[in-house]
Amino acid sequence: MTVHRVAMRDGTELYTRAYLPAGPGPWPVVLIRNPYAGMLPMLEVTASVWNEYGYAAIVQDCRGTGRSGGEWTPFVNERMDGLDTIEWIVRQRWMDGNIGTYGHSYLSAVQLAMADRFPQEVKAMVLSGFSTERFRSHYMNGMFRQDVYTGWALENAGIEPLDPENLFARAVSIRPHLEMDERLFGKRLPWYRQWITNTSPLDEYWSAGFWAELREIPKYIQTPVLMAAGWFDHHLDGMLMDYRKLPEGTRAVSRLIVGPWVHTLSPAGDLEYPDGERNLLAEAVLWFDVHLRGAGESVPAGETMTYVVREGRWRRWPGGFEPDGRRILYLAGDGSVPHRIAGAPSPLEERIGYTYDPDNPVPTRGGAGLLRYLSGAPDAPKPASLRQEPPGYRDDVISFLSDPLDEDLRIAGSVEVRLFVCSEAPDTAFSVNLMEVTPDGEAYNIRDGITSLSYRNGVKLPVEYIPGSVVEVIIKLWPIAWTIRKGCRLRLDVSSSNFPAYHVHPNRSGCWALQADTRVARQTVHLGGRYPSRIEIPVADERS
Repeated sequence: MTVHRVAMRDGTELYTRAYLPAGPGPWPVVLIRNPYAGMLPMLEVTASVWNEYGYAAIVQDCRGTGRSGGEWTPFVNERMDGLDTIEWIVRQRWMDGNIGTYGHSYLSAVQLAMADRFPQEVKAMVLSGFSTERFRSHYMNGMFRQDVYTGWALENAGIEPLDPENLFARAVSIRPHLEMDERLFGKRLPWYRQWITNTSPLDEYWSAGFWAELREIPKYIQTPVLMAAGWFDHHLDGMLMDYRKLPEGTRAVSRLIVGPWVHTLSPAGDLEYPDGERNLLAEAVLWFDVHLRGAGESVPAGETMTYVVREGRWRRWPGGFEPDGRRILYLAGDGSVPHRIAGAPSPLEERIGYTYDPDNPVPTRGGAGLLRYLSGAPDAPKPASLRQEPPGYRDDVISFLSDPLDEDLRIAGSVEVRLFVCSEAPDTAFSVNLMEVTPDGEAYNIRDGITSLSYRNGVKLPVEYIPGSVVEVIIKLWPIAWTIRKGCRLRLDVSSSNFPAYHVHPNRSGCWALQADTRVARQTVHLGGRYPSRIEIPVADERS
């Protein structure tokens, strides 16, 4: 291994390690750019693997991290720094004219930041666990993903907290939340303040400058891309969008693999996933062998390979991930607990109410929008599909349950939950949790979602809500391939919180991070008649 201090265009030097195979060379090069000092031992092992397969590996500390110079500001310097680094690699005599970019999560972000400007020497990319859809990654219908991004900010602030004890719990309890950084670090985190106060995708922070440019980059990528995503990774939604954004010609020579994984690209939770593991490093080696060396076997391209949960098999979706039809199920109340999921709408209008107290939110139990579990913190919610509490476990959670299915229900895409609701508050939230219930009564979460009333139904600017009025809210859940077997049931829980996966809505209008207090509100879900609250499920044909 040799060390180089590679100068960027502004003179800042980035600490760059070159791992070269034995022999005279030259070799194809795998570029890995990394901001996490703690990952270096693992990346050294990864570099040695690439060397064994005949690749030179470059591992560089991002600006302001590790031993590199400059100031650490997440994301914004990666485009120019990455391109300057590639230009340096091109000049090296041990490089044979072929470069591939590689890395997971933020290590994919640094690739995407420059992917539309690659020189001809960059022949292939391997991406996983990151999306250019940064606003959608931070917010779902006006609700901030606090476990992921408050947790990430605390771990990557670049400065030490005044007191590290119970840092996350103290951070999320501070109101107004805008003051969190100064109270806990004694200093402002400008980039985090931007995240929590720009709640609309049309805000300049998201719609202009770096984030807007990043979102458009997949549309201009000409380099073959191997993408790997997990059904329970917090970047899944955006990664599927990024894959669809690729130009048709690029998508035809690219590949997307979606497994039953969390952010670490490994299974987790309480379910078994037969044949759910894949050696993604081996997939990357094969990808680079073909595209950088013109060697090895041909690789599948132009397809989405997805793992079907509860079937334990992989399925190819040529050209993308699309359902074959839809099934609609209706919510009905009959005074029992749980209430019913029926195959036909009820002509009778009913209503079910509950009281939502922001100081007593429903705790997160599983799901895809989680990341802090990687810290090992004992209070961090576990990700993926977990056994759920029984119906009636809280007064502020309404449960609906279907009869046992008389045939398999093969979910293939984004389920939509359409609710007719009203609230005493000028703004509030409604959350849903879709589950499979096995014949022995155990429930496992499939997908969850949430919406505020001010950002209901995909609006890009907040809309007014008049307290007491009935409105329809459409909560589109993230895509999934999941087969509910004959004899099992479908369950849907409705509430107004899912914390800390999402911030606690204070039941007040305006930017959530600026609210100094909360209020309790009475919530109502309307069913039947004029209010056909329902679940719309994309399904795959049994023969496919």
